[in-house]
Amino acid sequence: MRQKISRYFSRNSYRKEFRHELRLLIIVTLGFTIGFTWRETIFDISWAFIQWLTSAQAAPTLSILTSIFITLICVGLIYLTSYLLKERPSEY
Repeated sequence: MRQKISRYFSRNSYRKEFRHELRLLIIVTLGFTIGFTWRETIFDISWAFIQWLTSAQAAPTLSILTSIFITLICVGLIYLTSYLLKERPSEY
């Protein structure tokens, strides 16, 4: 019993878990950085598209319409990916 407890609290398992969590933290941080840098570009492209599509010229109106447009596109992508990645009974 003592050996099982000793193995459970061994340094190797903590090191392995720490490396795994550190790797995950680095990946999430870099992914957030990439997303943050592309945010401005996507917003500007959507802004130009909405301005071309509508006759709105006021900055606040264009900003709201652009945010709504991006939100609708993202919600559509969320629904699409959740449908495509849904587990089906035949896959169990």
